[in-house]
Amino acid sequence: MRRLIFISIVCAFVTAPAMADYYGGQIFYNRIGGYYSGNGGEFTLSSDGGGGLLLDLSAYATTTKNQPGSTATPSFQTFCVEGTEYVASPMQIMVSTTTAEGTSDSHAVLGGKLNGDDLDPRTAYLYTKFATGTLTGYDYTLAGRAASAGDLQAAIWWIEGETSGVDNAYVTMANNAVAAGGEWYGMGIGNVRILNTWTPGHIGDLNYKLQDQLYLVPVPAAVLLGLLGLGVAGLKLRKFA
Repeated sequence: MRRLIFISIVCAFVTAPAMADYYGGQIFYNRIGGYYSGNGGEFTLSSDGGGGLLLDLSAYATTTKNQPGSTATPSFQTFCVEGTEYVASPMQIMVSTTTAEGTSDSHAVLGGKLNGDDLDPRTAYLYTKFATGTLTGYDYTLAGRAASAGDLQAAIWWIEGETSGVDNAYVTMANNAVAAGGEWYGMGIGNVRILNTWTPGHIGDLNYKLQDQLYLVPVPAAVLLGLLGLGVAGLKLRKFA
């Protein structure tokens, strides 16, 4: 039975990223004082006031969602993937779950490559840690949050090839995490996905493409429970066959 349940869990994680790109709603973009440094994150993406944000934020810690100063709730904190694209308010978002260059399951449209930039596993590691409130060295208090946000944004841009010569402690941390024996070894991009944003009413039109952001997809608990139920049912059928 343990083996059957384990197989069911593995199947859930394997099949989850295979879903097609999906619409995440219309959102407001905001910057909260003390949460960002320069042109980089943290960015605050929130509902447009009419329930426009359709993303499930259950994977986020209390320190990275619904922060004081956001324009509306629900809201969450994120970072830019591209260094030369811009944001607007409101924006419409599509969650990218497709493969652009064949190395990951999420990509930024209009990236440096012909079909977009694949998300780097190191970025996925750093953002997962940030979003869950467990990123070592990150100051989630207002006393040092802006400085931490600036450092993390610089690391993400460096990893994603948007800048050169900005190699800091977060890059080193991410390199160690994805190396053999590291805590993120073999994890790929985990549950992190890219939000491709667009001017309202122009989704898919590259002339209206805006900044790409990061999003942490929650573990599909319903899928897990369903597969576990099927596993148990299968075990009973086998027992009484």
